[in-house]
Amino acid sequence: MTTRYIFTATAGRSGQNSLADIARRYIPGCLVQFEEPQIRPLTPKPFAYYERLVRRRFVETHELLGRGRVIEAFVARDDAALARFAQRRLDWIGRKIEGAGAHIYFDVSKYFIRGLHRPIARARPGMTLVRLVRDPIVNMRSFLNRDKNFYLDNNRPDSDANQLRLDPANLEKGELFLWAWCECYLRAGALADEFGLNPIVDIATADLNDGPAMTRAFARLGFDIPAIDPGKPLNRNVANGYGATQVSAKDVELFERFRARLPAASLERLKTLHGYDAREALRRAMPT
Repeated sequence: MTTRYIFTATAGRSGQNSLADIARRYIPGCLVQFEEPQIRPLTPKPFAYYERLVRRRFVETHELLGRGRVIEAFVARDDAALARFAQRRLDWIGRKIEGAGAHIYFDVSKYFIRGLHRPIARARPGMTLVRLVRDPIVNMRSFLNRDKNFYLDNNRPDSDANQLRLDPANLEKGELFLWAWCECYLRAGALADEFGLNPIVDIATADLNDGPAMTRAFARLGFDIPAIDPGKPLNRNVANGYGATQVSAKDVELFERFRARLPAASLERLKTLHGYDAREALRRAMPT
């Protein structure tokens, strides 16, 4: 039986865990991988920290995950290196599929679109692309709340390899994450156009808690599921000791300044921003 491949393009902090959980529960014969390979240390603290460093370098490597030298090769437009990294990733996926006896593979990860997307799309013609999209201001605020190192998972915004090129010297930290949100959306669209992956199946993070909306989304993926119960949201902020994501008026002002600097051609391609009211994100955050 031919294996069907589904890959996800997302900026991250967008409900990947919840999407993976729903797919596991409702798609029979499907192997769902949530940002794998993850490292589950075998040694106790403090040795686990050093074990993680060694395994990220030599075992479950950054390159296998889709960052590290993958991002460097993407920036350098080194297609040969990217093809090697992608083949390693696909070989690893193949072993997982065989072990699970699955006929559908659903990859839910923010790393796919960071560099492995083009060689994987070339190697797996006919793959399905899901674009998981969170409100951009809420997404930015979520990253800022966790004090994320932007350049751990992203290349410089002024790279020639990007769809959207901006000078990072002119961007505040929050704007870096807004750029990553836009770049992810644009890369997914460019990938779909280049490899004939249209239509992209767009899923809004806000819909992950909406059973009828998710039922319709999975129908667009070709799965005839009578009714989906999303279950309890899987919010890792709470699990990791972080509070809820609260948008402020300053966040909205920052977004408006960022949007004003975007080229008209990029704005035209950012369909989800058409008619987007930034103030609505603030209104939703206000207590009632």
